[in-house]
Amino acid sequence: MNDSALMIVDMQRYYLEDDSAYSRYFSFLYPGSLDYIRGRASGIVIPNINLLRDFYYSIKLPVIYLKLSSEKPDRSDLHRFFMNSYKEGKGRGFEGVYPLSTEPEADIIDSLKPKSTDTVINKTTFSPFSSTDIDRHLKSMGVKSLVFTGLATSQCVETTARDASDRGYDVIHISDAQADYDEMTHSASLFCSRGVCGGVLYDTEEYISFMKEYI
Repeated sequence: MNDSALMIVDMQRYYLEDDSAYSRYFSFLYPGSLDYIRGRASGIVIPNINLLRDFYYSIKLPVIYLKLSSEKPDRSDLHRFFMNSYKEGKGRGFEGVYPLSTEPEADIIDSLKPKSTDTVINKTTFSPFSSTDIDRHLKSMGVKSLVFTGLATSQCVETTARDASDRGYDVIHISDAQADYDEMTHSASLFCSRGVCGGVLYDTEEYISFMKEYI
């Protein structure tokens, strides 16, 4: 397992902070829709990602952050779902529902702030394999196995994992280091992903214990 990388998906300020345009817009559209994912993120996911990240630092294996944000002011590079939400939000007075990659709201949250040695990849689609050269980058690093954490389980996490599996990477999901908008969707996504991505599923403590056997 010395060829693995820890993948931290979309743990960004606009997604997790209450005062962002994203949060205000979707709370306006669907009151309470962010409560579960935010609560699970703060109470379970972020602490476990920190444990995993510290462990990866200790064994000198790569940590890779994914960000979802636009490179173009008109957001035309975003997946159509995200671009439409940006336009609809702007029309309702919520400017910047999906921020530019250079804006502070697109940054990784402070409690998971990347180190200078970490890799940070900005994507404009659910999966970075559709909008970045991540495959080439991973192969140049010798990475063959990806350990998935972050948000949201059934969306960017699962889509990236499936794309990775199609390209020959081994996939490991850390169940208590991911979150979705409700528990049923989170669990269903992990269950469905097992059949496509190799069936490897751990919680944080189990995975760290497993890895320690191979160090």
